[in-house]
Amino acid sequence: MTLAPDGLAQLVAAALPEEGLTADDLETCCYGPDTQVVGDEHGAAVLTVKGTGAFTAAWLVLLAVHPDDQRRGRARELVAECARLARTSGAVDLHLGTAIPRYVWPGVDFRFTAALALFEAMGFEPYGAACNMAITTSFRADAPAGVVVEREDGDGATALAAGCFPHWCDEVERSVAAGTCYAARGDGGTVGFACHSVNRAGWIGPMASDPERQRGGVGRSLLAAVCAALAQAGRGDADIAWVGPIGFYAKAGATVSRVFRNAKLAL
Repeated sequence: MTLAPDGLAQLVAAALPEEGLTADDLETCCYGPDTQVVGDEHGAAVLTVKGTGAFTAAWLVLLAVHPDDQRRGRARELVAECARLARTSGAVDLHLGTAIPRYVWPGVDFRFTAALALFEAMGFEPYGAACNMAITTSFRADAPAGVVVEREDGDGATALAAGCFPHWCDEVERSVAAGTCYAARGDGGTVGFACHSVNRAGWIGPMASDPERQRGGVGRSLLAAVCAALAQAGRGDADIAWVGPIGFYAKAGATVSRVFRNAKLAL
């Protein structure tokens, strides 16, 4: 029997208590399309396999072993089983994290020393890094002249994502449905969007401005809107997930808070 979201949440809470992952977060990221949970309440891994044309790849979305069962080879067994399943499904690589659009982490946190050592020993090859940034939810910024920022309840944000940022369509659509997406309107249309709590409660992203309206203050006002929403929900700070333009967020007072290794295993 597959481990249910509540059971997986209990396991993760024991194995990774500082992460604060909820059953809803895990249900979103670990029970979505093309995803399977391997293991039980003592240790579990989550695998996603996706194909694009003739190319198929796999992602290890999550790995957690209960503290009482650690240092007994359980994690290695779970990773090996995921690699076997991915290979059987035709995947050519098994990646760590980065399972867009339903990811728990954008890689392996560099603070997770035991995990990094395990993946290294199993032959995973590093190929990059990603980071999160922390921001206080007290950040505020006015919208530029002619722009209004409001909670999205239509299709403007999803249309902008589809036209300019298609890799974010799934996340934006889910954010709109959950009421956690904000849109900037100007020039008769939607010129930006910002989301929060899409894959993980309290995490900010994705967010973007129309390429023709960047550097004009739209992004800052959208960031301020999601910060205000999170502050109203009782959060004093938030993680900006998988940051691209570090300088933009740094100007808003955000600082790099977590760094993640990207790595893959050739299958």
